[in-house]
Amino acid sequence: MRKNEYNSLSEFTSQYIGEWNPSEGHWFGLDFSYRGVIYRLHTGCMYEDEKDALFSLYHKKEEINHNEKEYELLGQFESMNALLDNTFLNNTQFRDVIMDDDTELLGQD
Repeated sequence: MRKNEYNSLSEFTSQYIGEWNPSEGHWFGLDFSYRGVIYRLHTGCMYEDEKDALFSLYHKKEEINHNEKEYELLGQFESMNALLDNTFLNNTQFRDVIMDDDTELLGQD
């Protein structure tokens, strides 16, 4: 059974490029699970000490200590194409990860 809700790559990218307004189907971030790991794609940066980027990709830590960040930065990208083409999770290009049948969308904000 297909878990992934995206039917095309353009359906995914259209939600994160342009004016961000959830009421119009545009989002600031996406939490998703791929092969048992939870990730977060975020427009901009989640934490103040990070350099400015259009997109940031994180994975959720399984355990965190007091005063630790919940997510660990995997990479920052100046464009959607850089994210799609230059990022690999488990040796799989991000463009294929986000369309994989088993990628589960956990939430958007």
